[in-house]
Amino acid sequence: MKLGEKSASSVASLNRTPLLGKMLKAVPNFAAQQQKLNGQEPVIKNNPALGEYQLIDDLGGLMHGTYLQATNSESQDKDRSLVSRNSMSETASLVNYRAAADFSGYGHLKNNTETTKSVEVVYTLPTFEGKQGTVQIVLDGARINEFDGLEYKDEKGNVIPGFDITYSCQGHEGEYSAIDTLKQRDDFSWEKVTAVMVFGSLLPNSSYRVEFPFKTFPFKITNLENINTQEQFNLNEYAFYDLTVNKHTTSQLNFRLSTPVFVHDAYQNIPFMALSRTEDGDEVFPEDVQAMMPTLGEVPYAISNFNDEISFETDGDNVMWQGGQYFFKLAAIQGAIQEKGFSVNVDKTGRKLMEASAFMVQPTYLDFESFDFIPYVVIHQLLITKSFTLKAEAKDDWNSFGGIEKVCGLSATNEELPVSPEQTFIVDDSELVDATPGDYNVIIGYFLNGSEDNDMLITSLAKVRMVENKQTINVYYVDLVNIPDKTKDDLQPSGGKILENQTQTFTGQGDEDYHNELWGEENGFEIYEYDQGA
Repeated sequence: MKLGEKSASSVASLNRTPLLGKMLKAVPNFAAQQQKLNGQEPVIKNNPALGEYQLIDDLGGLMHGTYLQATNSESQDKDRSLVSRNSMSETASLVNYRAAADFSGYGHLKNNTETTKSVEVVYTLPTFEGKQGTVQIVLDGARINEFDGLEYKDEKGNVIPGFDITYSCQGHEGEYSAIDTLKQRDDFSWEKVTAVMVFGSLLPNSSYRVEFPFKTFPFKITNLENINTQEQFNLNEYAFYDLTVNKHTTSQLNFRLSTPVFVHDAYQNIPFMALSRTEDGDEVFPEDVQAMMPTLGEVPYAISNFNDEISFETDGDNVMWQGGQYFFKLAAIQGAIQEKGFSVNVDKTGRKLMEASAFMVQPTYLDFESFDFIPYVVIHQLLITKSFTLKAEAKDDWNSFGGIEKVCGLSATNEELPVSPEQTFIVDDSELVDATPGDYNVIIGYFLNGSEDNDMLITSLAKVRMVENKQTINVYYVDLVNIPDKTKDDLQPSGGKILENQTQTFTGQGDEDYHNELWGEENGFEIYEYDQGA
């Protein structure tokens, strides 16, 4: 399923409230988790939707492609990216910038025919065209042969002679010069190289590679200030093969600098954090609301590290990388909050819940500090009930108006809409059926936006006090003065005499207060003791 909208932004934008701090303390040690992931996860992670690594074969036996390779500094394992493709639009690979060592790009040529083929290939180094200009990963001069520059090698690493390699540099784009010419420039450095062109012959049944060693952790990237959004880098190839018949092609490898930040298995007991979205930004609900939220292990999820295409029905990633998305089904969260007057977001029709939401860890190539992962979800408090009083004889003929403090719907953009209390109805007033005066519970509810989907049923408990229509209250006075053989401290009401002629009687509505002036003070009496609540 394709989900075009994301329901929440990074939790890092929230104020560090005491509640958020408390939740962060409950999260597993993030630095330790990431250190563990850096050793367990591949240093280059490939997009499984794009298939296996294979060179492009569309030129009559001539195969070609570009790819990335790096060593994991923790595990020392080598990993290779997928190979470039014609008109590639998807992100093919992720590169763990925390763990990558010996990070290199490769141009790979293979001749599967029985004849020699002349080739000319141009490789452009990884760049990102941003709003403010071009950002580029640069070559590491310390890993390049000082005298010969870049070299073509076979699969065993042996140098292949007979290839002319020339370079284009910043300020000289489109011009290609040999290594000897570059050395004569006072301002030359390998960091200024933007493209490499090779010309030579592919022998029958041979395979050659050229390596472009990139500077690694921390990545040497020019124009760092231009990297401010989630973008991908491109390693491009433009090639003429078999020059006698002028066959040519292009390929592109898209990759993203990233790092593994979260493994679901370690966080299953962490609850979702409930946020309220306001004009002033996201606000964290208080602890009584947070207590309703389910944990990660209780909600179906899917992790997508490459794009918005996700499926809850197939096995997917358990580890999320920086820039990936954590999708979770909203129905499971709705089931935990809808009986407290809350709802998650609705879809564009307003008649059903949004099926899934996504939490994204925003990527940044400049921030190498650790951050904590707390999944959150935007919810809405749509129904608030309050206590009210009900006369006994009206218990079979009443409405919910008096028990509602707030009731709202949701627009297609999940803004609260006014709803008439007439659209609410009593879900459960069974406690009132045979009720006598006293305190009871009723459940008030309504179908959100008039939908009859049970997921859209919003309810809330209300306290109701049932009273008789008329009540009589008697106030009795007990005389304790003439009790023989008792000190004042030992006097008890049960030992006195009720003054029948002084009894006060009040009759009124059951929900009214009554007030009276106590008898006795003007006759020399004082109040010694009275019943609690009198």
